[in-house]
Amino acid sequence: METKQMVRYVAIGAVILIGLFIFLTSWVDVKPGEQGFVFRPYNSPSIDENDIYQEGTYFILPWNSMITYEIVNKSKQYNQQVMDINGTDVTLVVSVNYNIEANNVAKIHVKHRENYTIFIDDKARGAIKDVIGRYTYEQVYSSKREALEGEIEAILESDFDGNFLNLNYVEIADVNLPPSIAKQIEEKETQKQRNLTAKEKQLEQEYLANAKIEKARGDSALIVSAKFKSEAIRLEAEQIARNPQYIELKKWEKWDGVGSPYGSNNVFGDKSISILKSN
Repeated sequence: METKQMVRYVAIGAVILIGLFIFLTSWVDVKPGEQGFVFRPYNSPSIDENDIYQEGTYFILPWNSMITYEIVNKSKQYNQQVMDINGTDVTLVVSVNYNIEANNVAKIHVKHRENYTIFIDDKARGAIKDVIGRYTYEQVYSSKREALEGEIEAILESDFDGNFLNLNYVEIADVNLPPSIAKQIEEKETQKQRNLTAKEKQLEQEYLANAKIEKARGDSALIVSAKFKSEAIRLEAEQIARNPQYIELKKWEKWDGVGSPYGSNNVFGDKSISILKSN
């Protein structure tokens, strides 16, 4: 009897221990910046693509498993040698920034598994090769970087569509040419800057010369104006000296017909006056 009870107690203890072990080991975390889904091997289908777990801690039965993917922005850098339109080797460093679409982590797992990064690599390298092959090395090196980035982005956006990936941007970080070609382009760009600087200096000198001419013209105009005003004042003073009635004439010339040409403080008063012409 005692043996049976002992076996019973041992069995109960074992069940409790197993239950406790399952309880303690069945909690899983979905970390910040991640989303997850549960793989249930004994269910059909084993993955519910619409049952997505956000960051947090969850109880999952031990025969199931939580699979997580990061949905934050990531960058992959490609150091790639390609040929331009004329067959010249050009080495580029291109960064591709992307992220997995939120709430589609189960779908990308079903379609690509963890190999979705290989899909990105293949598409990115193909787009870089395709776009650079349309231009000359000089355009790639100096004048067409933004256009190239835009064309690569257009290709990748089309490739990513339907594959549960977002393309954020493409950046050409560096372009390396054969040393002899790079030197030629550098010399050409340096000469272009020198020509531009010389032209700006020439325009500046022309502006300063024109400004001096205008200033000289303005000063002479003021001198001429002052000379005429001075001459008029001198002539008027001579008229007054020779003929005192000249003052009376100037008053009558300035009179507007209202009041008296002599003002209000005079012997004639400020009444209006009329001059009658005799027959």
